[in-house]
Amino acid sequence: MLVVPRSSRSRVVGVHGDRIKVQLAAPPVDGAANAALVELFASVLEVGKADVDIAHGDASRRKCVRVLGIDVAQARARLGLVALACIAFLSGSAACKPITTDLLVDVILPESATDLEATNNVSVVLDPGNTSQFETDGLDFSLELELDPSSTLRTLALYLAQDEELLAWGRTAEFTLERRDPVGVFVGRPGQLSTYPLALDVEDDALMGTTVAGRGIVLLASSGAVTFIDEISWEAEAAATLANPPAASDGAFVGDALGGAARVRWAESIGMDRFDVGEDEWIDVELAGASTIAPRPGASWWADATGTALFVFGGGEETDVVAIDLVSTEDGPPQARLVPDLELDAPRRGAWAGHVAREDGDDGELTYVCGGEDEVELLRVVESGTSVGPVGAWPGARCVQLDRGPADVTIRLLCGGGIRAEMPTSDAVEFVLGPAGTGLPPIVVDHPGLLGLAMSDIRWFVDDVAVYAQGETALQPFDLATLAPALVLPALRASGGFTVELPSGATLLAGGSDGMGIPSTRMQLFVPALPPLPQPPS
Repeated sequence: MLVVPRSSRSRVVGVHGDRIKVQLAAPPVDGAANAALVELFASVLEVGKADVDIAHGDASRRKCVRVLGIDVAQARARLGLVALACIAFLSGSAACKPITTDLLVDVILPESATDLEATNNVSVVLDPGNTSQFETDGLDFSLELELDPSSTLRTLALYLAQDEELLAWGRTAEFTLERRDPVGVFVGRPGQLSTYPLALDVEDDALMGTTVAGRGIVLLASSGAVTFIDEISWEAEAAATLANPPAASDGAFVGDALGGAARVRWAESIGMDRFDVGEDEWIDVELAGASTIAPRPGASWWADATGTALFVFGGGEETDVVAIDLVSTEDGPPQARLVPDLELDAPRRGAWAGHVAREDGDDGELTYVCGGEDEVELLRVVESGTSVGPVGAWPGARCVQLDRGPADVTIRLLCGGGIRAEMPTSDAVEFVLGPAGTGLPPIVVDHPGLLGLAMSDIRWFVDDVAVYAQGETALQPFDLATLAPALVLPALRASGGFTVELPSGATLLAGGSDGMGIPSTRMQLFVPALPPLPQPPS
């Protein structure tokens, strides 16, 4: 049944598709429309109000009504209809079973979304599913989709546009159509940082955060306080506190393969605490072999994308590489161990570690360490033991992979920012990595002053259109192919904080301090720029 509230009068209009269309004078407020529907059907079908029940769709315009004490022939006659849609006329205990489910979508707009009021058309893409579009006058619209119930994992993408210009878009995490609670989708301006509308309860420039696969975002304050943000609804709640947390500069906070989050430390000793999201508790994990490994303050690290292991590079006076299991392995409980045959050229305290990924597997992939306090070449390729780039201490430099592709294509790596010659720098260096198997060292291209602004604590973003340097309350885009700079965009963060990539494709930027050195309680999301809007099938 399709119900249209706030009509001029209450009446049964006729058949609309496979449903009965009903107009109701009552508004959909405090159950008034539902009460009016029951009263209308009781009157038209000449049964008592107690014999009419809304079996499904209390909060939806599409409803399933159960009626007792009348047969189908009588109902047709009294309604004046040849066909009846989703109504079961029951004299026994059989029920009207819903064949659809209502998916409520909570559209989360950025703070200060005045510019998005220019929206005049909206595209909704359900994957797997279909694409639909509708016109709107600004942001005064709501999304409620009627779909067949299913346990298939899906995502929903929402695009706000003015004519053919994309204004904002966002995508949900994976969900199923068996879900009853609303699904949240944050829509942000493409190629920009958009501010989440609510502030965090913590004011902490040393805030850490990570994503937990299939669950959401875990934020860890320097006090040990934890905030959990559900990845589907975007609702935030306080969680169990970590007692005696290490300093934010000591170690890392990463998601693991079992749906938890690991706080790993190594400045004074190797150790790990694991946050179990489902049980809402912290567990002190005993790492086998940890007591035999020397502390390594200032070390850099990289976590495997599978969430099974974390690698620690150099630090302290050490030049070796340590592997730390984030979960138990086939060989037993988690352990910390030295990785044989891998060595840095110096301890490289204050360096940045990363990984170059390929689309077709491990061939051509490599791990690197960039910068640090030692007078060495900027980039160290860990697997090959080679170092390239300008020589000199360069702590705080960070890198971003500009290209994606299989092992037989060239990949570019851009590194920059941080502290060079003991001063914040705007310099950057590009490393061109040839196809796998060539054995050739990376080509080094210097880009002095590329950033335009000295960024002592830089963060990078990249999409199919541009690469973006963020620091000192600015977001500087560069053309992805030529590295030509574009117009500088505003940002809240000046330094500190963290970034985590979300399942939706957006990147969360939180924590740190603003331009006045005040710890920020706001979160910003970088939403990638996109190709042209999707078009509905003809």
